[in-house]
Amino acid sequence: MPITFRKTDVQDVLIIEPHMFPDDRGLYKKCYEKQVYLHAGIDCEFTETSDIYSCKGALRGLHYQQNYSQAKLLHVISGCIFDVALDLRPQSSTFGKYHTELLSAEENKVIFVPEGFAHGFITLSEEATFSYQCSGKYDPESCGGILWSDPELNIPWPLEEYGIENIISTDKDKNWPTFRDYCKSEGIVL
Repeated sequence: MPITFRKTDVQDVLIIEPHMFPDDRGLYKKCYEKQVYLHAGIDCEFTETSDIYSCKGALRGLHYQQNYSQAKLLHVISGCIFDVALDLRPQSSTFGKYHTELLSAEENKVIFVPEGFAHGFITLSEEATFSYQCSGKYDPESCGGILWSDPELNIPWPLEEYGIENIISTDKDKNWPTFRDYCKSEGIVL
C-alpha cells in the first residue's frame, strides 16, 4: 500500500497512512518519502527528529514558535495519545480552529501539522513513545503557547474517558495565555 494523504477539517493539516509491508518477520513501515510528500504539496525540509517518552496524563502544549515556525510530522511508536493542532495563521480560512486526532501505535497514522500552528498532546495510555520530525530550527527565544484548557477553545480533551484525574505538565503549560489574549498581544482582531 502506498503512502496516502487525507485532508482534515483544518486547512493544510493532513492525516497520512504510511506505506506498510507486513510479513512473517514483522512490519516494515515507511512514514516519509520526500518525492511522495512533494507530490502531495508538502515541500518543507525536515531538519530534526525527536522522540518523546511520556507517562499517562503527561500533557505538552499547546506550543508554537513565533519566529522560525516549524512544521511537524508526528506518529506514535507505542501507546496512545490525543493530539491537537490549533491554526494560528490569521490569513487562513481556519484561523482559530483546531484539529484533534487520537494517535496510537496500532493504527499507524501519521499527522502533518504545517508551520503556523500551536501543537500539543496528552498521553492516554500508561506510557507512550511519540516521534516527530520538525522543519526549520528550534529557537527557544521565540517559543510561546496557548493555554491547553482555554474555556473558549473548549478542546474536548478525553480525560474522563481515559481515567485521567491528574494532569502532569510544566508550570509554563499551566499558565500560557488564552487564545483571545494571544490574539490581543499579536494585534489580531477576532
